[in-house]
Amino acid sequence: MSSNNEKDDLTLAALFEEVSEKQPKSPYEDFFLPSNPFPAVGQFIPGICVDQDEIKQEFARTLREFYVDERARRMTIVGSTGAGKTNLLRFFQQQLEKWREPQPGRRPITDLFTLFIHQPQGSYFEIHRQFISQLGALFYTKFFEAVQSGKVDLATLPAELPGLSPELVRVLAQVASRRQLQLSYFGPNLQSVRILDDWLQGVKLSATDKKYLGSISVEVGKSSTMAVKFLGDLLKIFRHAGLFKGIVVFFDEFEEVLSGLSRVNQAQYAQDLRNLFDTVTEGVVFVIGTAPISDSLNQISPALNRRLGEGISIEPIRDEETALTYAQAYIQLGRTNFKKHMQREVVLPENCPEEDRPYYPLMYATVVEVYRGLQEKQVDIVPGDLLPELNLRLYRRVYEGS
Repeated sequence: MSSNNEKDDLTLAALFEEVSEKQPKSPYEDFFLPSNPFPAVGQFIPGICVDQDEIKQEFARTLREFYVDERARRMTIVGSTGAGKTNLLRFFQQQLEKWREPQPGRRPITDLFTLFIHQPQGSYFEIHRQFISQLGALFYTKFFEAVQSGKVDLATLPAELPGLSPELVRVLAQVASRRQLQLSYFGPNLQSVRILDDWLQGVKLSATDKKYLGSISVEVGKSSTMAVKFLGDLLKIFRHAGLFKGIVVFFDEFEEVLSGLSRVNQAQYAQDLRNLFDTVTEGVVFVIGTAPISDSLNQISPALNRRLGEGISIEPIRDEETALTYAQAYIQLGRTNFKKHMQREVVLPENCPEEDRPYYPLMYATVVEVYRGLQEKQVDIVPGDLLPELNLRLYRRVYEGS
């Protein structure tokens, strides 16, 4: 006789099986795609970039120069809405992540990391919190392991790195001293790390949390100047500990720093960013994606405008061949995801014409038609124009058979 628990388990298993059977199958699966790989207007664009050779070469040159002297670099990419700035930054980020992985015949680059900063609206703290949270996720554990193993001596750190904030060094030492009571080999107490992260992000701490960090006297959130100082010091400390050689910071939608703010607040934000670029002078490469704002920014902060430089412009899609390559890249992305999620190979119909196979279920002629149609309406065609149109054509093909 079965127990109640066994009956419950059987009932749950049967219910799960029944619910699973009722889940609607995506019609895209019939065309070897789990879903539509093309983004619609405003949707996230995966890191696919099949052109922009000049920008790619400039990015590679910037990294080579950085590896020579390890001084901070800034590279600005300029493009209108829909030109593919986010897509390009994500592409570079993915390439760097691939370089970190072992590959046959090539030594992985394990000392280069990436951060991605986006939606920088409001004030400097909108990006400061992103900096701190991502840096913490990358390095807190390794740093405190290095402290506890004796590889990093916080007592000698101020002499080794003159100019560090004494408060920051003292708090790091306080956190390092708080180990898990039973599982000390897991590193510092997680509550301490959480409070440390909140403090460095500029979150207002309770009296209890302040005491937990050793009765701190500095509130980072009260001063953007102090926040920049602490960020710069934290980077110096992590780099001195040998946790990285370089960090590539992808700064997306930089033009948003001028969005929705009074002139006074814009000027303050610009001053904070100028301070950021002047403070972080080692170990960081800034890759900044922005819409054209040079004239407006120059009126608010000529100094920051100079630090961004003239920038390198994203080229529009100039010919049918590039449009076809974009279409093929997105279809291939969809097929790769299909193979991954469905655990079976992509086998195209035997009667699919050879010229259409890279774009199936779209056709070669469809992609060309879309590109030429856009060409008749506008001079410059960008991915933000082409890809949503291909999205619509693929949708119609799948759902309507047209």
